[in-house]
Amino acid sequence: MQKSSSLEKRDEGAGDELETFPQDEKDVAKVEVANVIIPNRNELEKKFIRKLDMRLLPLMMLIYILNYLDRNNIATARLGTLEKDLSLHGNQYNTIISLFFVGYILTQVPTNMILNKMRPSRFLPAVMCAWAIVSTCTGAVQNYQGLLALRFVLGFVEAPFFPGALFLFSSWYTKKELAARISILYVAAQISGAFGGLLGSAIMSGMDGKAGLPAWRWLFIIEGSATIPIAFVAMFLLPDYPETTKWLTDEERILAVTRLAEEANESDHDETRSKWEGLRLAFADPVLYIIWLMQLGLNTAACFTNFFPTIVETLGYGTTKTLLLSAPPYMFAAILSVMNSFHSDKVSERWLHVVWPQVFSSIGFIISAVTLNVAARYISTFMMMSIYGSFGCILSWVSTSLPRPRSKRAVAYAVVNAGSNFASIYASYFYPETQGPRYWQANVANVAFSGMCIVMATVLHFTLRWRNRQLEKAADADVDAGVDPTSEDSMCQQLAMRWNCHPHYRYIT
Repeated sequence: MQKSSSLEKRDEGAGDELETFPQDEKDVAKVEVANVIIPNRNELEKKFIRKLDMRLLPLMMLIYILNYLDRNNIATARLGTLEKDLSLHGNQYNTIISLFFVGYILTQVPTNMILNKMRPSRFLPAVMCAWAIVSTCTGAVQNYQGLLALRFVLGFVEAPFFPGALFLFSSWYTKKELAARISILYVAAQISGAFGGLLGSAIMSGMDGKAGLPAWRWLFIIEGSATIPIAFVAMFLLPDYPETTKWLTDEERILAVTRLAEEANESDHDETRSKWEGLRLAFADPVLYIIWLMQLGLNTAACFTNFFPTIVETLGYGTTKTLLLSAPPYMFAAILSVMNSFHSDKVSERWLHVVWPQVFSSIGFIISAVTLNVAARYISTFMMMSIYGSFGCILSWVSTSLPRPRSKRAVAYAVVNAGSNFASIYASYFYPETQGPRYWQANVANVAFSGMCIVMATVLHFTLRWRNRQLEKAADADVDAGVDPTSEDSMCQQLAMRWNCHPHYRYIT
């Protein structure tokens, strides 16, 4: 097996060439891919993961909270005088929601291709400043056309963050760590939903008329401007990639690169691969389309969150109480999502961990459609929010199903996230006011799209199981024939090349 050149040397400017660590017979881990001996591997790895978690997770969660706030505060603004002040009527509000996702979809693939070749600690903060400026300017909009244009631009500049964050996570965490970390990141969306309701309630009730401005304008100004100072902090705290991050020690850098390399039996550092080759490889793999359709079904059903304050308002309470009641379901979703993803990582299983939240949320949609009982409808909002339990598992499935080369994985994350957000364009019309309070058509559609997610998860499960069996059979046939399964002329190697993985790699199903 060839050594990875990125593991044999430090990145440029980090010092002299690394020497082999001294051996300790009681605790020595041999990294087969890089042929590097790391003493006290288990202890060092635990410390490294803790350091990485503390450095990466809180900051990325904070950024995603701001990203989500600036994206969804329009739903809170609608409970104020937004529509009246801008003379919105008919489906214009729905069109405004929809156009955001047009810009959001257009940007993701090219920006993730760029991110693969750029420093995340510079690229992502620049994106943050861009969306903060656009969001703040929304507080000065005067008409429907102006709001339409700003929402399109906001989608355009917000889009690079989430797929970029997923790609960055997949460049640091192994497949047994990734679902939980992605889920923790995604918890920021639920925290944002809960915190956004509380913050929105405070701004909408306390800022109305200040400086002659209605409360909804202050909502955009305050929440938008809060992002800029965090962007400057992120420039200094965010990591880049394991090969280039300067705040790692030499041992940690070797370990960071080696962990990912030994998992896939090859280095994750693919300087020789162009971004266009990654694009071609991603679109040539049918697994990409299966995951995309799975996430499309999930995102479509989850689009009810764009109207969540409106759904909770059907319980019959005022604006402030409605916003306060919107918070607990988001917190429930956050806890459920993390627990489900941690268990998925622990047992190395994705399929059932994707399916059961979809079943549970579908029951919530049905309850919401068939009854006007206040208690039952509020309980159904918690059940509907359980749909978020599948997100971390699906998004980590991207990395483990399309692992190499890195440029392919970057494109895959962008395609899945961008393609699944097509849902937000048409689902923005699922909740017209004329169908309230049951919104039965929307709830029936949500159940159908959750079913689509379940079907595609099942297809992926059996597709990856089949690939694993094929790799095993080919490897056994090679061994019986006296051929090394990793050699160029082996059956297993030829099969692995078709799926862009190493002959020893096995998929998580």
